[in-house]
Amino acid sequence: MRIFRPEFHLLADTVMRRHQPDPPRLRKFKCRHVYHVYQRGSYRQDVFRQPAHLLLYLNRLDRLARRCKVRIHAYCLMSNHVHFMFEPQRKGAISKLMQHLQSYHARYMNGLQNTQGHLWRHHFHAKPITSSAQYRNTLVYIEQNPTAAAMTKQAHLYPYSSAQAHLNNDASYTVKHKGQSATIRIYLDRWRKEFEIPATGPSQWAAWLLKRGQAEFAKSVALMIGKPPRKPTALPFALPAKPTAAAASP
Repeated sequence: MRIFRPEFHLLADTVMRRHQPDPPRLRKFKCRHVYHVYQRGSYRQDVFRQPAHLLLYLNRLDRLARRCKVRIHAYCLMSNHVHFMFEPQRKGAISKLMQHLQSYHARYMNGLQNTQGHLWRHHFHAKPITSSAQYRNTLVYIEQNPTAAAMTKQAHLYPYSSAQAHLNNDASYTVKHKGQSATIRIYLDRWRKEFEIPATGPSQWAAWLLKRGQAEFAKSVALMIGKPPRKPTALPFALPAKPTAAAASP
């Protein structure tokens, strides 16, 4: 039987930190600018282990985004890291959202596993989006994460990302699993503008996510934030709820 030895994970994380230094911390966020926000688990660990963990996280993300006045342009939750595209509407909004979101989830997971210590590695990293091309590349890169990690063959079928909301062209997306559900609201106006998507009706987003040519951009992102320490763990799929009438963007 394999025995978990925390000290080995501590040593491994220390070695990785030496070879992969903490990225510079972005402390000033401009209101109404979009940022690629990223964070991964500490000690090479999974931060989500069951669909219930992801649904709880998504519900809290949605509540905090509305409370802190942050628009969510895109997101993807993998077993050992998370990606977001955020647009703050007021000063300090992203920092406040991430502080509450990540600290609550860390306490929740530590309580479930009867453990202590850091769940997340480093502080979260944020990269400003400064052009239309960067916006398009970043959004597609985020939603292609599950296919890049061989979690699914079609990115829009992965239930823990914003891809299904973009496919439905619906600002409100609900995912369900065994009686539990999470609803998250996505800001669609900028996405529609950049990808020339009509305001109503289903989009051709699945075709966008099948496009290649992201390899060089993915390499640049890896240089910026560092590669995940290992391949994400496959998570049981929750089921997307039936699309609702398109909700108004916040």
